[in-house]
Amino acid sequence: MKKQLLFTLALLATISGGLLAQDINTLFFLENAPMRHTLNPAFQPVSKVYVGFTPLSNIYLSAGNNAVAMSDLIYKKDGKYITALYPGESDKFAKRLSHDLRFKLNTQLALLNFGFRIKDFGYFHFGINEKIEAGFVIPGTFYDLLYTDGNMDPSGRTVQLDALALNAQVYTEFSAGYSHKINDRWTVGGKMKFLYGNGYADLHTDHTTIGMYPDQLTAKLQGNAYLAGPFVSEMPAKLDKNTFSNPSSLVVTNAGAILRPKGIGSAIDLGMTYNPLKQLRISVALNDLGFIHWNGIGYAIQGDTVYTGPVKHYNELNSNTADETNNGIGAVIDTITSYAVNFFQEGITGSQTGKSGINRMTTTRLNIGIDGNFWDNRVGVGVYSSTHFTNSYVYEELTLGASLRPVNWFNLALSYSFINGRWNSMGFGLSLMPYDGINITLVTDYIPFSYAQLTSDTQQPMTIPYKMKGINAGIQINLVFGTNPKKDKAQ
Repeated sequence: MKKQLLFTLALLATISGGLLAQDINTLFFLENAPMRHTLNPAFQPVSKVYVGFTPLSNIYLSAGNNAVAMSDLIYKKDGKYITALYPGESDKFAKRLSHDLRFKLNTQLALLNFGFRIKDFGYFHFGINEKIEAGFVIPGTFYDLLYTDGNMDPSGRTVQLDALALNAQVYTEFSAGYSHKINDRWTVGGKMKFLYGNGYADLHTDHTTIGMYPDQLTAKLQGNAYLAGPFVSEMPAKLDKNTFSNPSSLVVTNAGAILRPKGIGSAIDLGMTYNPLKQLRISVALNDLGFIHWNGIGYAIQGDTVYTGPVKHYNELNSNTADETNNGIGAVIDTITSYAVNFFQEGITGSQTGKSGINRMTTTRLNIGIDGNFWDNRVGVGVYSSTHFTNSYVYEELTLGASLRPVNWFNLALSYSFINGRWNSMGFGLSLMPYDGINITLVTDYIPFSYAQLTSDTQQPMTIPYKMKGINAGIQINLVFGTNPKKDKAQ
């Protein structure tokens, strides 16, 4: 049972893959990338005009967790694979799980983005972007669950997992921004955003108890859920197993219901840059300070279920051979999947608490950068800090970077991010931009150096990053016009 939960956590850690990131930090070091202004609205693109539209204008994906990498769970010692449950190894793993585990997924697709410079006046930006933000929180007491094995105790064990949480929101962002260069030292910028809510879901528990016994698992929970979306009007007053066993009954095909907003909100970006020296620049930005007001339905949730399906047990913790580790993964996935389906189809019930509106803050980011540029702006080095505020949680990433700009149309950047990197990954950015034509930008903060393979009896080997908590990557393709390297330098 311990290894089942361990492997499940490992898969979540690696499949979920930088936590809470909504930008790619390495983009800060690519001066000729048109969408660099998303980090700070005071930044002005090199080109006089840029235009981007779906499907390849600006695609971004970020996923990860705040604490656990695969190397924390399964690693080699004395020539064989062992897990963090191996005798004498638990203390190191316990430190990783002493706080809540937070998994995050962020994606963005630019539907339309364009901007233009008006000489001696400033730079204007306009955009329409589709965004998805999702999160999952596992309480720190999950550590107790890993080290509780009912198979070793006929009377079984119980573990409290309070404050489990799952949330997701989908919204369309309409933005208009402006950047103005006051003088050779100061540039300021701002952006107004109208947020059109497409859907929202939130589930959190106040009390959750997991029981582990030699031949079964039990779960009891009490919590609340809130839903806003085109399907809300179809939701029943009470939830039962029929609701979850036949989700197709909630599918909405009415175009009017799909297009009507389920939430309305707004946000602002504010930014500035200051050049105390010609070669030195300091930049500060506060992005996405705002909220969305959702109109949906609340539920009081109760859960009580028993799972008695086949469970693979591991009694001998000190016999973790490589084959035993690999062969157990298929059984783990089958067990957890069956348990989850059984729980949602048979165990959860709920009653409406009435239609109501709620406000949810957007993830706000404080971005601070210091960079120096030398040899006529051909080489740059700097440090970039991005602090995220979401759901009463603060997360910070610090990135060091260097850039090479031998010509205006070619920018190359390398970076290292301290929080997620673990000295085993590197950021990479490449921005290619002919004087008039197409800009292609490829950027990521975490290119992993170490990999591991998970295998099972029935599946192909799955290669995963071994020493990372997260991944992010983005591609940007924009039409650019009016690029003159002698007159138009990045601000």
